[in-house]
Amino acid sequence: MFLKFKTKKQHLFVKIRLNPKQQVDLIPEFADLIKHPPDKDVIIRTLSRKLANDQPLIQGDLVIAGKDTLSEHPRAVQYPVHFRKTYYPVSFHPPATLEYNKQEEIAPILDLPPPIGADTNCFRSCFLSGIPLAKLSPFGVDPEVTNLQIAEKTDPGKLIGLWKLLADLYKQIEQLHKAGFVHGDLFLHNVIVSTSPVKLYLIDFALAVRKEETDNWDKLCKNDLSEVYRHALWVQAGLGIQTEEPGPSALDTAEKLLPDSYSACLEKIDRHSLL
Repeated sequence: MFLKFKTKKQHLFVKIRLNPKQQVDLIPEFADLIKHPPDKDVIIRTLSRKLANDQPLIQGDLVIAGKDTLSEHPRAVQYPVHFRKTYYPVSFHPPATLEYNKQEEIAPILDLPPPIGADTNCFRSCFLSGIPLAKLSPFGVDPEVTNLQIAEKTDPGKLIGLWKLLADLYKQIEQLHKAGFVHGDLFLHNVIVSTSPVKLYLIDFALAVRKEETDNWDKLCKNDLSEVYRHALWVQAGLGIQTEEPGPSALDTAEKLLPDSYSACLEKIDRHSLL
């Protein structure tokens, strides 16, 4: 998602940094809340909300930090406009401080901004402006075989762009695994593609697991990569075989990942291949 606040009078914009690599222009009303913060956070926009039986479980908001937040979390002073995720009691979620500690370790591994702060029920991090990779991919629809039809109809230029993003994502996942972490919830909606600068970011490490915390390390690593491999197969169904990873590994897992359409998928990949 892009963060953009427009006004007819461009000179009224006030620049504010979202993270070490991105900044945006704020309208005066928001800028004034940074200069003169209220006691409590101000919600600019609710970005996500999860409910169960009409009861709130998790809510993600883009906020301007209030005085209480600024005093409790020093990094909020540098990034007063940031992402705040609130876990409600009925979610039975582990303390948000655990998520903070994991992202603090993972941030330098993946060149992510460090988290801003956390308490028992609230996690804060820099906002990464961009588009979820799930929205950039035309794939992931049901029934499974439909994705092969989409691959045939999608412009090769778009498929090539998606392939480059998948290759970058694969490298980041492998880097994370080598450092002793699995993501634990690695779907394309948890991957943000920034357009300025062009960069891919993994987000949401609430379910991340350290290697020493599990007896199912290999299985968890495979789970992290399964969504990448599925999309790699569908892209190759439109382009042909790719020798760069995740191409070869995706082909090795085709029968398991696409049980209803792997034969048709392999036929399309072979038909488009020039190797």
